[in-house]
Amino acid sequence: MSSPLAIRRASLTDISSIWQIEKVSFTSPWSLWCFLSELSNPFSTILVAGPAPPQPWETWGYLIYWLAAQEMHIMNLATHPQKRRRGIARALLREGLAQAQQQGAVVAWLEVRPSNQAAIALYTSLGFQKTGVRPRYYEDNQEDAWLLAFSLAEREI
Repeated sequence: MSSPLAIRRASLTDISSIWQIEKVSFTSPWSLWCFLSELSNPFSTILVAGPAPPQPWETWGYLIYWLAAQEMHIMNLATHPQKRRRGIARALLREGLAQAQQQGAVVAWLEVRPSNQAAIALYTSLGFQKTGVRPRYYEDNQEDAWLLAFSLAEREI
């Protein structure tokens, strides 16, 4: 990575740039309203990554996860296409896993398209394991989702 990375909790001022990344990253992007509602969801955390100070802030990627009943559910993770392959998604995911663990989570879950080999490679490299399949999970093309899990119990992130 050419510049140091900073990760912080998102605020209302970040939602527009997060949504721009979302629209260029997914075939069925979340609506702007979905991102706005995540800010007031008590179970939700949105993390953003960008250049470390003294550089001006620019959102390079984001992670959204929910934490409930000692479980972390990773809702969404994306990096701006021009910033991919620089470790940003990995850094966001590691930070989110560490925060969830500190808040008492013992397991992390996510769904991923089997066709998204780059995401699967990232998740499995960090220790996620396939635990099931959700048939016809994705509305846009009825693709299945793989359910991946990561044990946070007694594990150093």
